[in-house]
Amino acid sequence: MQNELADQVAVVTGGAGFLGRAITAALADRGARVVILDLVEAAVEGSVASFACDVTRSDTVDQAIAESYALHSRLDILVNCAGGGARTGFVDLPDEIWFAEINKNLSGAFFCMRAVLPKMIERGSGTIVNISSISGVIGGLPAKGPDGRSGPAYAAAKAGLIGMTKWAAREFGVDGIRVNAVAPGPVLTSDVMHGYDYGVESYPIPRMGTPGDMAGTVAFLCSPAAAYITGEVIKVSGGVGM
Repeated sequence: MQNELADQVAVVTGGAGFLGRAITAALADRGARVVILDLVEAAVEGSVASFACDVTRSDTVDQAIAESYALHSRLDILVNCAGGGARTGFVDLPDEIWFAEINKNLSGAFFCMRAVLPKMIERGSGTIVNISSISGVIGGLPAKGPDGRSGPAYAAAKAGLIGMTKWAAREFGVDGIRVNAVAPGPVLTSDVMHGYDYGVESYPIPRMGTPGDMAGTVAFLCSPAAAYITGEVIKVSGGVGM
């Protein structure tokens, strides 16, 4: 397992964030050379590089992907991890938050996929993993806290990401490219530890998820063990939403 991704190059968007760092580490531990794309360049070491990139802007995405390819002369894996959302309710949701969350969670993934696919098609192989959310499956994860469950724009964007994952899996499987999604439940990160109670004691696995739980699933989907898996949404949620 330690070298199962040896000689492969992985791009991880949002790789400087709490979850993105865990995914980056999991891929690097398995031998991949990882390029982080985030709003600011991340402090890196070893087989990891970093470029500044705003995934909501297609021009900066195209540039960062071109720089990544120039650095390593190949791209094998794309993990779309950049995202996040507010908890503004449906009726109170202003246009700017709606479009910001759609762009951050859905359009950004589209821009990145569009940028990497030509090289993957040319090589006849590639793996894409999109980080969706259990909110995109069940319509918002219930929580007790300052603003309740995750917001409708976030849920809509993450549901759209699942649809785009399945579309791409159907289209590009013949080109040797697998496309899957991971749908995390509540994860112990700095973004969810602000007074929210997800009631995890009632989950079949009664605890919060960890970044390692998510990263391990992503690494599996990128590995040879998942060679016959595409178009799937793997819920890593402790059983909520089954």
